[in-house]
Amino acid sequence: MSTEDKSILGMTEVQFYKLKNKIIWAGISLATAVAVIAIVTPPYWMLNSSLSPFSLLRSVPPQWFPLEYTFAHYESVLFSSSYPRFYINSIIISIGVLVIVTSLSTLAGYGLTRFDFRQKRNFARMILFGYMFPPILLSIPMFVIWKDLGLHNTYLGVMLAISATRLPLCIWIMWQFFQTVPYSLEESAQMSGASRFRAFYEIALPISKPGILAVATLAVQGGWNAYTIPKIILVDQELWPITVGIQSFIKSSTILWPQIMAAVTLGMIPVIFFLYLLHGNWETISV
Repeated sequence: MSTEDKSILGMTEVQFYKLKNKIIWAGISLATAVAVIAIVTPPYWMLNSSLSPFSLLRSVPPQWFPLEYTFAHYESVLFSSSYPRFYINSIIISIGVLVIVTSLSTLAGYGLTRFDFRQKRNFARMILFGYMFPPILLSIPMFVIWKDLGLHNTYLGVMLAISATRLPLCIWIMWQFFQTVPYSLEESAQMSGASRFRAFYEIALPISKPGILAVATLAVQGGWNAYTIPKIILVDQELWPITVGIQSFIKSSTILWPQIMAAVTLGMIPVIFFLYLLHGNWETISV
């Protein structure tokens, strides 16, 4: 008897497996569609709310595709509030966190990989333990220490505080990446006359580029989205980033939702631009 002659639920075996594959692909397609809708809907609703007249925001049922748009909320945010100052502060803080976290985690990861000392592996694993503490738990002790050092209410203080919460994971990532770099390549360079730093700079660093890009992405994400630490350490409103400053659109009698939506939409632009700069390296990062 041939394979096609076997009957499964009234179908031949070939027909049964074709139907099974169609059901699996239909399930995957449905799950993908639900995931895409869940991801795209919040940004779309945010953009839609920032462009809609205030009178249409509370209309029932909600208008997903309103016919009337306005840029008045963006004009209010950019020219009648302190939002531009908050915007610049967020960029300064994110760049500072990027430089601190990327440089320190790269050097620390290399040192943990190449230099031997007692309990090195346990020490490297314990570093990751520091990532488990939530920012709210670290913010108060940091504020006390930073105040004693004169770093509270400063750009440098908030950069160091945010970097301290990001460094454990980033050091652990770089430690893992440098373990994939063959030490024999650096030894060959040193036998040819290169110094240890030159072997690190010209051999180990380019090979570990995927790890550095991943760490840079985490650093920018941490600096741009930080709320708890800047809220506690930065007292002066002139130093607030977007995440803290956006609360100025919450008044005692009302919440300016259109302005908040416009502010958040504008706040996404630098992050999208940063991801665009990394666009050519996504394949490298995924490796």
